[in-house]
Amino acid sequence: MKLEKIIKISGKIKVITGLHIGAASETIEIGGMDNPIIKDPLPESGAPYIPGSSLKGKLRSLLEIKEGRFVMGKGRADGAPCDCGQKDCPVCPVFGTSASKDKGRNGNDVQGPTRVVVRDAMLSSDWKKRFEEGDLPMEVKYENSINRISCMANPRPLERVPAGVEFDFNISFKKFDEDPDNYFQNLLKAMKMLELDALGGAGSRGCGQIKFCPLLIDGVEQSEDFLESLSL
Repeated sequence: MKLEKIIKISGKIKVITGLHIGAASETIEIGGMDNPIIKDPLPESGAPYIPGSSLKGKLRSLLEIKEGRFVMGKGRADGAPCDCGQKDCPVCPVFGTSASKDKGRNGNDVQGPTRVVVRDAMLSSDWKKRFEEGDLPMEVKYENSINRISCMANPRPLERVPAGVEFDFNISFKKFDEDPDNYFQNLLKAMKMLELDALGGAGSRGCGQIKFCPLLIDGVEQSEDFLESLSL
């Protein structure tokens, strides 16, 4: 396999509705936040960010659902990620798989290296400055679970990055000489589906709507409806 080029996809992720990508809470105090968001662990920062693993994982899972490539009744837990390692799989060559499965169905059908590298998305410069100046407080959204018999409410706080905040994202895509064009197209389609779905937790309850805007491919800015115009 010969590497032809590395395509850079970059731009900003704009939060349309409050974004919750959860972090484990080491201690839960009375009246404290039991659903915090993930933040930079450095004391001098503490800023929210989008882990590359969260972004890549959601892109992959949406593509697997669209292509019917998640595991069903093959000895592993139903719903597990595709791990077939086949070169003609629309998911594994793009997003990767375990090393033991990188063999395909025969010796000439090796999927090769993972094509996609997704980096952590940090606050854009303007929003980072606002955060450092104390002008970007995190949103606390209270949700209630209602007992159907007693009608008693069980409120729980959910920390979110407020709508309007922007993160800088950066994705690299390796193009090898024998790769079909649909590998890169599948990544773009997954990005479109993410805009139509949600990133992070509580998506079915209104959280996590995002938009890739602006979107640049190898430094060239795409039209605002570029992803929307793609056919799934």
